[in-house]
Amino acid sequence: MRLVEIGRFGAPYALQGGLKFRGEPVVAHLERVYVEGHGWRALEDLYQVGDELVVHLVGVRSRELAEPLVGLRVYAEVTELPPLEAGQYYYFALMGLPVFVEGVQVGEVVDILDAGAQDVLIIRGVGERLRDQREFLVPLQAPYVRVEAEGIHVEPIPGLFE
Repeated sequence: MRLVEIGRFGAPYALQGGLKFRGEPVVAHLERVYVEGHGWRALEDLYQVGDELVVHLVGVRSRELAEPLVGLRVYAEVTELPPLEAGQYYYFALMGLPVFVEGVQVGEVVDILDAGAQDVLIIRGVGERLRDQREFLVPLQAPYVRVEAEGIHVEPIPGLFE
């Protein structure tokens, strides 16, 4: 079993135990989630309220029962995640991948920032760059970034890794 973090619970919503969900929209395709410190919980209902997704868990029927879940991490089993279209990736699948420029490894992906219009890779340098713990921000945007099986290839752009 391999769990991956897909989000966190936000503030309670209304009085019937709903929780705002901040994270991967893939939660809408799952029957259950693993809640930090509470184990597996079945999803009873999900719906949009404005720009926010509200989640109801089986057995959480009041605001008082929802409040202790605020801020907790929510996980899913990798094998239960729906397949993605070509060219789309789950964040967890990119974490730890080496990053290459002209065939030379310059770093590895340590995090991904959801910047709205585009995702941004946070890359920690290797070799000389690792000693000073520098991090570089690279938009995960075609055509100058290619995700391949062995890692992420970035076309050399002046100043990007300086």
